[in-house]
Amino acid sequence: MTATLLSHSPSITGVNDLDNFVDVSGVKEENQVSSFEQQGYVNAASSKSGARILFATDEWFATADNLLKDGPPVFDPDEYCEQGKVMDGWETRRRREEGHDWSIVRLAQRTKIYGIEVDTAFFTGNHVPAISLQVADLTHTDEVAMVTRFPGALERLLHGCVQGTGASPAEVQQAEEACSGVSGVTWAEILPKTNLLPGYDETRLHYFTLSVPVEASHVRINYYPDGGIARMRFWGIPLETPKPRGRPAYVPIKTGTRCTVVSHKEAIIPSRQPFEYPELSSEVNGGMGLTCSNKHYGDPWNLIQYSLGKDMGDGWETARHPNRPSILVKDPNTSLVDSPLSDWCIIKLGSIAEGGIKRIILDTKHFRGNYPESVKVEGCFAETTEFQECEIEWFPLVPRCRMAPDSEHVFDSHQIVNNERFVSHIRVSIYPDGGLSRVRVYGQPGDRQ
Repeated sequence: MTATLLSHSPSITGVNDLDNFVDVSGVKEENQVSSFEQQGYVNAASSKSGARILFATDEWFATADNLLKDGPPVFDPDEYCEQGKVMDGWETRRRREEGHDWSIVRLAQRTKIYGIEVDTAFFTGNHVPAISLQVADLTHTDEVAMVTRFPGALERLLHGCVQGTGASPAEVQQAEEACSGVSGVTWAEILPKTNLLPGYDETRLHYFTLSVPVEASHVRINYYPDGGIARMRFWGIPLETPKPRGRPAYVPIKTGTRCTVVSHKEAIIPSRQPFEYPELSSEVNGGMGLTCSNKHYGDPWNLIQYSLGKDMGDGWETARHPNRPSILVKDPNTSLVDSPLSDWCIIKLGSIAEGGIKRIILDTKHFRGNYPESVKVEGCFAETTEFQECEIEWFPLVPRCRMAPDSEHVFDSHQIVNNERFVSHIRVSIYPDGGLSRVRVYGQPGDRQ
């Protein structure tokens, strides 16, 4: 029988061994500032900015959250814990199951990635031999579909990661399925399987420039097969992050028999379209904001501007009514809040609508969380120029009607009560309080002013 000589696997015990072990291209000295940072790129994998680890196959020696720390890695040669040597990075166990270790990073925000920085500081005999990186650009719906299928996702969200733990083979398989077929997520490789050098001062920092920048919200880090890395940084330009699918606190009205509701998200806004009758309430046609019950945040003069409101300060907004009910109750007949509390303002039309009111637009532009629950519009006819409210008979034009946020509410002639009566002034009552951006009243003017 011929004896076979056994030998130990190759190991790097000093920096002199490096050139014979791996390619040193792309490695920078520690004291050299990242070229990506010099170019003004932002690190999207910063925990301080909101980056998070969503899943990791193994966190026995050190948790994956350490990869996202902003400061430099630290090392105490005398510090040990129950799991072994304390390391400042993500270090997995020596793998004894099939497969390889990996983790999912949610970047601080969607980013156009230009470069990658990998730091293996202090991982000299236990660094990851090679890694690959994949990215995905997910909507909030895609992310929820994926993360809710990760084993232990809720526990990690509530209590954070736990050192000394790892996923079982079945849990890893479940997470793999969540990352691919089940949730429909598509991953693109931005760094193929690439060798890394150990964490000596001369070799710890690795920089990779992407030939084609990529837009991403999530990164998958693949270890081959196990080991440790101190920090990972993804340098790029932040992109606008899509807003999550919202659930409004209230159900606003929609277009119906009472009025037409057009959100300001729509391309065509009624007030910007031609109409056969002039806007009698507009200041450009002589309209005036006379008086109001409360103008804590805005004056009724703002309501008669021809332009669209630029922000909430460019409208009429009242303080929250101090006597509003502690618990709101709806009237079963009207489905409106059962309360008489209201604020009001009075607007003088630039010309008397002798042919009646033909259209009214109530605009809640920018008022998304503080629009009125409902609004009532009344009219009157005062022949004298000296307006005295106590001598006036008010009659309904728009009965109390529910409002919607950030929308134009269009009441056309057939939806307006008393639409043939002379009108010189209107009174707008909001229930119980809140804000309007514009009030537009259209009609057929007469000769009297």
